[in-house]
Amino acid sequence: MTFADITMVPVSSDRRTAYLAFSRRMAAVYLDHGAERIVDYWQVGDSTNQQEFHADGADHDPEELHGLASVVGAGSAESIVVTITEWPSADVRERGTAAATKDARVLATLDEDPVFDGRRLVAASFEEALSLPEPD
Repeated sequence: MTFADITMVPVSSDRRTAYLAFSRRMAAVYLDHGAERIVDYWQVGDSTNQQEFHADGADHDPEELHGLASVVGAGSAESIVVTITEWPSADVRERGTAAATKDARVLATLDEDPVFDGRRLVAASFEEALSLPEPD
């Protein structure tokens, strides 16, 4: 069963190139330790407009609709990056992340100028529950 780590982090919109270069380096580490696929999604549009994600005519006060920007505390000059790291199983994920977080390539980033504020990163692990369309 596919297993995924999903992270969200606000990144200064003008640091997109630097973030993607950093992410490529970190993806190589996780792929070396068993991840099968890593995808970064860069937010487009206004992250505060949540009405478009609800049925037309739904009776929701726009002030009650919370988006990802509020979850990660993104400001108007920031974009949200969602990263999905897919693993073949929970066991591979446990071994892979344990190895990756001790990998010299990851530890070396602690001495670099950070591309984003790691304290604002939100993450969790998920098991696949539904995938559509289903295979033939």
